[in-house]
Amino acid sequence: MMFDGMTRRTVVGTTVSFAPMGAAAAEKILAANSNESPVLAGFRRWEALMNSISLDISDRDLKRVYQDMSEIVKAMLAIPAANTHEFAAQFLVVCSGDAIEYRRAAQQLHDHAQSIVGIA
Repeated sequence: MMFDGMTRRTVVGTTVSFAPMGAAAAEKILAANSNESPVLAGFRRWEALMNSISLDISDRDLKRVYQDMSEIVKAMLAIPAANTHEFAAQFLVVCSGDAIEYRRAAQQLHDHAQSIVGIA
């Protein structure tokens, strides 16, 4: 599964609002509950990577960040959501605004949703 990532060239003329990674993001990760589920812990790592993206990031670094994000998503979706918080975390990494970032993962997410509501 690969992230359908953007390069810097595709965002020229587009309003992009990614906060820079800094001490606050690192503190947020460290402050995460040690009893947190693997899905929610993965979401926090994914969110920190997403927040590390800026317009001045090199294409090489951007590709590495997207690869790391893809690996986190893959691991998160390998575990069925046990509750609505985990499902929401999975939804947020698969669907970004009105775009589905990981098309193949959307089907897996749909299966997770069915199991939560007792359809599957």
